[in-house]
Amino acid sequence: MFRIPIALGLATCCTLAAAQPYEHWADNGAWQILVDPAAGPACLAQKTFDDGTLVQLGAVPMRAGGFFAAYNPDWTDIKASDEGTLTFDFGDERFAGDVVGRMHDGTPGGYAFFDNPAFLTEFAKRQEVTVSGEGGHRIRLDLTGTSTTIDAVLECQKAQPAPQPAK
Repeated sequence: MFRIPIALGLATCCTLAAAQPYEHWADNGAWQILVDPAAGPACLAQKTFDDGTLVQLGAVPMRAGGFFAAYNPDWTDIKASDEGTLTFDFGDERFAGDVVGRMHDGTPGGYAFFDNPAFLTEFAKRQEVTVSGEGGHRIRLDLTGTSTTIDAVLECQKAQPAPQPAK
């Protein structure tokens, strides 16, 4: 298993209850490509899966990394600022990393920042991943079309002004 070096970045996670003011940039199949002006600006992709899980993948240019986030209304045991570990199982490759509990539009879930570019590449080249949390939550995600989605996120990011370093 490959361990992702992750910084929790609680400062970036403290907008827990507020809805994110995302701007629509494009659609890529079932994925929406969005811009988060408050984060750089930073680009992300989001998709709601059949089980109601909202998944977000994106760039965090001000921190030279990216993130994976998942939210589901059934995950009521997850509280904002809870800390844990997620495992991403691609079948022949596994990644693990720290996650922090977070709310998105009132829906509980988790947010994991990563500074390992190989992680996003794995999403781009795979067809499926199983994501498991310490609390027993487990989701299997069909990643069909994710390669072009990640390409679209990267194109979106190139189109944004350069991020200003945090002061």
